[in-house]
Amino acid sequence: MGRNRDRLGVGWVGGRAYLAAAGRKTLLVERYTTLGGSSHVFARRGRWEFDCGVHYVSHCGPDGIVTAMMRGIGLEDRITWLPMDQTGFDRIIAPGFELATPVGWDAYRESLFDAFPGEQRAVARFHDVMRRIGEAHDRNDMVTTAGMARWAARAGRGATLMAVPYGATLAALGLSPRAAYALSVQSGAVACSPTVLPTAAMAAFFQDYVGTGSYYPKGGGQMLAAGFAAVISAHGGEIRTGREVSEITLDAGQVSGIRLADGEALAASTVVSDADIVKTYTDLIGLSRLPRLFRRRVAGWKMSQPLINGFFGVDIDLSERSNGNYFAIPEWGPADSYRSMASFGRNTLNGKGFDSGPEWARDMARRQPMFVQSSSRRDPSNHRAAPPGHATIEVQTVTPADPRLWGFDGYDVASGEYSDDTAYREVKKIVMDGMLDRMEQAFPGSSSKVVLSELGTPATQTRFVNNTAGAPFGLQLRLSQTGPMRPRDTTPIPGLFTVGTSTAWGPGTVGSMLSGVNAAASIVGRDLVGLIRRGDRLADASTLPTWNEDFDPFSTTRALHRR
Repeated sequence: MGRNRDRLGVGWVGGRAYLAAAGRKTLLVERYTTLGGSSHVFARRGRWEFDCGVHYVSHCGPDGIVTAMMRGIGLEDRITWLPMDQTGFDRIIAPGFELATPVGWDAYRESLFDAFPGEQRAVARFHDVMRRIGEAHDRNDMVTTAGMARWAARAGRGATLMAVPYGATLAALGLSPRAAYALSVQSGAVACSPTVLPTAAMAAFFQDYVGTGSYYPKGGGQMLAAGFAAVISAHGGEIRTGREVSEITLDAGQVSGIRLADGEALAASTVVSDADIVKTYTDLIGLSRLPRLFRRRVAGWKMSQPLINGFFGVDIDLSERSNGNYFAIPEWGPADSYRSMASFGRNTLNGKGFDSGPEWARDMARRQPMFVQSSSRRDPSNHRAAPPGHATIEVQTVTPADPRLWGFDGYDVASGEYSDDTAYREVKKIVMDGMLDRMEQAFPGSSSKVVLSELGTPATQTRFVNNTAGAPFGLQLRLSQTGPMRPRDTTPIPGLFTVGTSTAWGPGTVGSMLSGVNAAASIVGRDLVGLIRRGDRLADASTLPTWNEDFDPFSTTRALHRR
């Protein structure tokens, strides 16, 4: 089966760095030509660079777990975290309305009072509940039932609403439909509807950013993958990009290695998969090889909603604008009542009740809130992001996964042939026009100055990242898939470990990285999270290669497949 290795990683760049630093002989295999998965960037025309998934990161302050994870493998001086707008890292905007989400719970309370002057008592109840639950949150308590019980105990009277869907909590607290609608749009940050997202998960989101701050990596999201790759290489690890894994091989029910799509077999006693959680078991292992009860569990998993991502190169100077994000609400129609909000979620957000894709797309383009942000504004020093005086602007929102609505039903998505379909292109054009409208809400004057545009659909996610139904956030954050009911790093198959957005620590960048450290801890038999929280290190920064001022993380991590 070729050379033997102790550990093989499918994707999984962050945790792989920890294994290499701990002295394990390992290999990282990545199907795409560039490391990073949803955190990677892509370049266009030699002048533009777009961030696919790193929009903002929490816990990056001096005492944050992300800071500890970087320090633990010698990256704290290479990954610099740029603070986003402290007075409003997120701004919810709508006709005649703006709500800033600032850093700090007290500041958030005042911002809520300013935005909803006629609902002071309900707003105070909302803030109190979210703060109690949020400040009691610790990601490492998400793994076990006992940990969840500790979280609930720390939350006090807020615990009674932790398992309630977020939308129902907003109603129970007495908020008006309009206030509830405005406060619900940030649930899109975890690709989940407020009708199923537990209140505890939304409170944890607020604690992540309101409680600990919002940051962006200097140099863009690709800096993370480049840093982890440097640690892997410096500690004798091997990285292969542009190589697809077709099978995780078993021998007598235990992991024995992997087989690549080109037929090459690699032996290993341990395999760690950061591939899509469903496809790890259905495609790489095979359902028939799973224990019966676990097979039923896998078959019952529900994915989060896919995202559509619009990427725009714009001839506009945003240097004087806030470096925060915007959630742009185009109209208040869905907020007429709680019933109309439920109907909007069922129909527009989930694509129900439409006879054709263009009909759904026109309704979505007219009514659906969207997330708008500018990576080039977050880091003005990154000259690779956009030409001088220009900006990259990204627009994102949740979408149905239904191929019929998108016009690629019946196509082999991996082939890319769907991209020339007339119906597919029509739906993309309608959606893109809606994105331009939301972009104009956030950055007036921008929609008429677009010089470059691209749209990533659920088919794009499936084709390039191999996500089930194009869902980059993995398993949906619903009550039955929260905390200890999500997959852990350990699995029923000896030698197989899983990491990433679908695990108990996810979703999001921080959760994915933390899952990797925990998997590495399980493999080496050491409490690595406790170690790094104490300030200890596994890797010596002096062993890492030098990065000069013009270091290009994209070119560095893209070149690995040619080595």
